[in-house]
Amino acid sequence: MVRETEYVPGETAEVWVQDRGGGKPRLRGTVVIEDLDPVLSRISSRSGANGPQSPITQYILSEAANHLAERLTEDAPPGSDRVTVPRTLSGSLGHQPFIESVLNMSQHQMLRRWPLATDWYHDVIAYIMRPARFDQLNSTIMRDAVEEWSRHPLGEFIRLFTEYAHTMRDNPRILRTAEALQSLWPSYPPVRDAVLAYREEVNDLWAPFYSTVLETYGLRLRSGASMQHVAWAFNAIQSRETLERLCDPRMPTHIDDRGAVWTMTARSVLLLIAGAVTDDEGSFLTFEDLETRLPR
Repeated sequence: MVRETEYVPGETAEVWVQDRGGGKPRLRGTVVIEDLDPVLSRISSRSGANGPQSPITQYILSEAANHLAERLTEDAPPGSDRVTVPRTLSGSLGHQPFIESVLNMSQHQMLRRWPLATDWYHDVIAYIMRPARFDQLNSTIMRDAVEEWSRHPLGEFIRLFTEYAHTMRDNPRILRTAEALQSLWPSYPPVRDAVLAYREEVNDLWAPFYSTVLETYGLRLRSGASMQHVAWAFNAIQSRETLERLCDPRMPTHIDDRGAVWTMTARSVLLLIAGAVTDDEGSFLTFEDLETRLPR
C-alpha cells in the first residue's frame, strides 16, 4: 500500500513505522498535521518523508514533547541550575536513546531528520513552545469569529470569543512544560528564540484581527494607543487565565444582570477596551455603552 509522505496542515494522518530491528510497519496512531515548516529550523530535510509535514516527523516530535513533560515534571524542581540544560535534555531526550528506547524506532528515523543532537533539542523546544499552544486553530478563529459572533452586542462578542480562546489545542501538560521551560531556562537560545516567535505572532496575527473587530463595532483607538499595545494586553490577560485554569478549573467568574457568565478575561478585556477606544466621533464610551454596542 502506498502511503502519503507529506500532508496538508489540518489533515489527519496515520503514522505507520517499523519497529527497531525491522519487520512490517505498524500503526502507531494518528496525528493532525500542523504547518511546522517555520517552527523546525534545524531539521535536515525541508520536504518529503523526512520533512516537517511528514506524519512520522510530527509523531516523533509529539511523543518527544510528552516524554520531556513527564521527565521535567519529575526531574526539574524549582531552582534547578540553568547551566545544566543540555544535560537535562540529553538525559530526557537523548538523541538516539529516545528514538530507540522510548519510541522503539530505528535510529535512522532520527538521524535522517536531525543528524546533530543540538539541532534535535532546538526543534523539540521550538515545537513545545510554538505559538499555537495557547489556542485551538488561529485560522479558525480568524475566519469565523467576526462573521459568527459580531452579530451580537460587543459585550457578548467578547464573552464568546474569550471563552473559545481558552480552548487549548495541546495537552495541558505540554502547556505547563512550555511555561516551565521559559521560567527555568530563559537564557537558553532555543527557549529565547521560541519566545521571540511567540511575541511576533501576537503582533502579526492578532493586531490585525482586533483592528477588524473595532472597525466592525465603529470604534477606534484613542490618541496615544496602538493596536500592538492592545494585542499585548489582551494576550497577557488571556494567557494568564489559561495558566490559572490548569491549577483551578473553577476560576472566579462574573454573572451579569442577564445571568450570563463572564470569565475574568472577558470582563477585564471589556474594561481595557473602555479605556482604549472612542467612537467614530471621538467620544468616550461608558462600560455599559460598550457592553451593549451593536455592530455597524
